[in-house]
Amino acid sequence: MEDATLKKEIREYWDEGAWNYDCHVNHGMKTYGERELWKEAFSVRLPDRPLDVLDVGCGTGAMGLVLSEMGHRVKGIDLSENMMSIGREKAKECGLSMTFEIGDAEQTQFEDNTFDVVVNRHLLWTLPHPEKALLDWKRVIKPGGFVIVIEGCWDNGTLSAKLGREMTYTLEKLFTPKLRKEKYHYIDSVEKALPNMGGVTQEKAKVYFSSAGLSNIYVHDLSKIQEYQKKELTWYRKISSSTNRYMISGIKSE
Repeated sequence: MEDATLKKEIREYWDEGAWNYDCHVNHGMKTYGERELWKEAFSVRLPDRPLDVLDVGCGTGAMGLVLSEMGHRVKGIDLSENMMSIGREKAKECGLSMTFEIGDAEQTQFEDNTFDVVVNRHLLWTLPHPEKALLDWKRVIKPGGFVIVIEGCWDNGTLSAKLGREMTYTLEKLFTPKLRKEKYHYIDSVEKALPNMGGVTQEKAKVYFSSAGLSNIYVHDLSKIQEYQKKELTWYRKISSSTNRYMISGIKSE
């Protein structure tokens, strides 16, 4: 599949699902407690001063809005205008200055050494060219700047993992049908074009970071956030909630 067609399919998928994206516990961020935990996680790595942040694949702005709340200057880019329109409303409601614009996470179109931080969550798995993306993120950060990725691996290839996900989706359709009007996975041709459809292991993420020339690579523990999120899950969502999520960061050498 050609890149232009692939990106179009991906954009349309997220445009269609934007209306209920934040309804899911692992996506939206509706509580003060969870926002504080994310701030704590970011503070472990980032210096305590206002930074220029690029949130790539920002979606509805969950991560970018947390960083904006922390006092950073945040710009978000995404292929999906529908996702970003929700993010803009959230920013307006919270009185935050995060901005949103159409952009491709693999080709950001910004000048070299523009940002202090590039951040994204739940994005790496859905990129057709993750190696290319990491190189571009490194390019647009200043020397000494950070790339921060939040990811996970939810499909280890086992039958039990597949059955758990299918059971969760089936029960969700039954108990909350409004949340399952849209497709819950990409079409086959898109899935075949994505090298990380089942998620990205920590080991593979480290390879992406080191191959891009990032140094001081560090994997952050997100267990406190996951435990907090699990308390908010419905019982049928807990069936497939064993995804190991993590935050990995690296620095562009001086």
